[in-house]
Amino acid sequence: MSSLKTCAVLFLAISLAMVLPGDVPADEFKLIPSVAVREEYNDNIFFDPKDEEDDFITTITPGLELINRTERLDLNLAVGISPFFYADNTDLNDVDQDYGGNINYRLTPRLNAAADASYLVDNRPDRDVETSGLVQNAKTRRRQHYGAGLNYALSEKAGTSLSYAYDRDDFDSDQDRNKEYESHTAGLGFTYNLSQWVAATIGRLNFGYANYDYRTSETDYYFGSVGVLHNFTEIWSLLVDVGARYTDSEFERRVLVPPATIQTVNDDDSGWGGIGQAVLEYRGETTRTSLTGSHDISAASGRTGVVQRTKAVFDVRRRFTEKLVFGFSAGYYLNKADEDEFGSNEIDEETFRIQPRIRWEFFDNFTLEAAYSYNYENDDANDTSSNRSKVFLQVAYGLPLFE
Repeated sequence: MSSLKTCAVLFLAISLAMVLPGDVPADEFKLIPSVAVREEYNDNIFFDPKDEEDDFITTITPGLELINRTERLDLNLAVGISPFFYADNTDLNDVDQDYGGNINYRLTPRLNAAADASYLVDNRPDRDVETSGLVQNAKTRRRQHYGAGLNYALSEKAGTSLSYAYDRDDFDSDQDRNKEYESHTAGLGFTYNLSQWVAATIGRLNFGYANYDYRTSETDYYFGSVGVLHNFTEIWSLLVDVGARYTDSEFERRVLVPPATIQTVNDDDSGWGGIGQAVLEYRGETTRTSLTGSHDISAASGRTGVVQRTKAVFDVRRRFTEKLVFGFSAGYYLNKADEDEFGSNEIDEETFRIQPRIRWEFFDNFTLEAAYSYNYENDDANDTSSNRSKVFLQVAYGLPLFE
């Protein structure tokens, strides 16, 4: 999808939002143009285990965000264009693009509909480290996502939800074609208020299916889980889901046929496994903290098949004054796939990261943000390890209009 087409989609979404039926005037409408300038130093721009190369990178990001909220509608659309410039490695200079939007609309008192879409063009090796733990190369990736869902209240205690998502990754480089994929994901969920037996507790039941289609492998994934959401107090909560999954994979692999011929053959594998997640949250007036752990099957961007991903992420945000905020986050990720399990290649990558950060609104609509991040990656499949330190300073300005 071209940038022009993406802009057209976003324009259509805005137009549709403006003509949605509404029985009350807008409670909140904002149009926020912004610009941010970031200067960063990266001591290993390619995450190379041996030949570490450092550089200074300047990024300029003009953006535009639209927010429209009423009693029935919650709409958010945003676009950001980020040209970046390396001081020494000028051949890496490029432009990242980020287009996205989501809409939530209450059709009836019991029925709620939601949809979201995004289109990204990104280029940096560390683009996924904070979400998946996977390090990429410096090739251009074009990522699409489209999702939709319905939530329906069956009664005062029970509810159900239905969701669907489509994702696709494409690379501009011919040598990365086997890493391209598309996926279809569908989910069905049920909730029930268990407070008559356990105070402030909601039971959860989820089922789902996904198809991950790479050029040299394809995986069908089925899962079911049961869990609870318990509120200890108004500010402390715990969500826990546990379940099982079944995967059925078909893939290509290369074999040696004597005396010296390499042939591509089709192979397959299937198996059962466990899945789960746990989220502990604290939502205080000035401090917010979350600790999240999960174990599940996931698409692996920049690889040739899906992986079994285990991760643990800690995040804390503390507001010292109305305009001064401190944050700290840390994450551990293990992306693993045995040879001939989901594809022909073994994947065994372990990543750890930490990032303290501070944000200060030093003048009306002007913010100053600084952060340091450290990443360590160990690739057991290729017997390599690498680390990277990065520090940045950013100045941003955003002016809300029509408030």
